[in-house]
Amino acid sequence: MSLILKNAVKQVDDKSKSYFVDKLKEYDYLIDEKEKKLSELESELEKRKNGLKENSLSDASPNYDFDTSIIDLLTETNYLDKNIFEINKKIEQKFIINYEDLIKDFLSNIKDENKYDFCVKLRNRFTPNEIYNIELMLPEERNKYLKQELTKEEYKVYEIYLSSNRFNMEDFIDYLNRLIELNDPTVTILVSSNKENYDYIDKKIKTKVSNSIYKGIKILYRNKVYDFSLNEGNV
Repeated sequence: MSLILKNAVKQVDDKSKSYFVDKLKEYDYLIDEKEKKLSELESELEKRKNGLKENSLSDASPNYDFDTSIIDLLTETNYLDKNIFEINKKIEQKFIINYEDLIKDFLSNIKDENKYDFCVKLRNRFTPNEIYNIELMLPEERNKYLKQELTKEEYKVYEIYLSSNRFNMEDFIDYLNRLIELNDPTVTILVSSNKENYDYIDKKIKTKVSNSIYKGIKILYRNKVYDFSLNEGNV
């Protein structure tokens, strides 16, 4: 056993030394490669520097042009855009929309069915005490009671709910709250700056600033988004 252990230790020791030597060789290779690249970069920069000096001596008038390719060589920036002012100019020229007329046109296409007030009124009928009393009733008692207490239109909402749901008071209240949200007449206008505000156009409008918009507006209405804007990705 002693001889076996000694032999095993010797093998492990030899392998670890071999591994260590191999790693040192790898590191030496990486260092050589980096030194080679640095040498090439220094040589390239020296050539460019000499070229700039020759150009400056040959020109009688001063030259203020900057060789941006040197920066590219050092930073290797793929997303560097030297035409940002040109892009912005094109946006200003082509992205011209009269947002006031756009919003007014949007409002003219909204059907004012007054369902929001109806939904709010129906939801307000179910106070905490009323909810508690209804939950204690049997299904037949509940149906009879609601038919007496609600109007025909209100009771029809209850029947529509039952047609696709097994009655649960908590779910029914969530259903009514959802109806309120879906019929909310508020038109939210998202803008890029607090200098813009369209609340004066109509009492339904609520203007909010959005940091995600570069230019233009977004209209939010009844869980839908109508996008007339540019964001960072578009730009």
